[in-house]
Amino acid sequence: MNRTSLLESLWVLTGMSVALSLLLLVIDAEHGLALTSIGSTAVLLFCFPNHEGAQPRTVLIAHLLGALIGFGLLYSVGAHAWSMALGVALIAVVMKLGNIMHPPAGANPLIVLNIKASWMFLVDPLLLALVILMAVAWLWSRLRPGPRWPQAW
Repeated sequence: MNRTSLLESLWVLTGMSVALSLLLLVIDAEHGLALTSIGSTAVLLFCFPNHEGAQPRTVLIAHLLGALIGFGLLYSVGAHAWSMALGVALIAVVMKLGNIMHPPAGANPLIVLNIKASWMFLVDPLLLALVILMAVAWLWSRLRPGPRWPQAW
């Protein structure tokens, strides 16, 4: 590993740690399971800021649609293994058709159905976590040399 690669890795490590620590300070710890998809999103934003799936439009829309699909299934058919599987398949198809592929959002139907989330889940923790994470990613990308995030809105 060369010096540049090591410095970039340390920068990513620090940025992700700051973003996720801030997020965990703001969001109630009881939402731990809800943060699983956010951890994967952090990897994309900090390690692959130029990736199409790491752009704000894709991140926000895919996460929110994934959660909405979970709510639709929760309130129409309930939380079952088959409805969880269907939820992941549905958000995958929606992301593919809508050209908003953000794989971490595939976990949101599972999360909503598994914890039987209330509608408030959309705001706290999901939207709040995404806003914090993206704000830190935006700032962090401006403090270091190299590509800025986002590449496109």
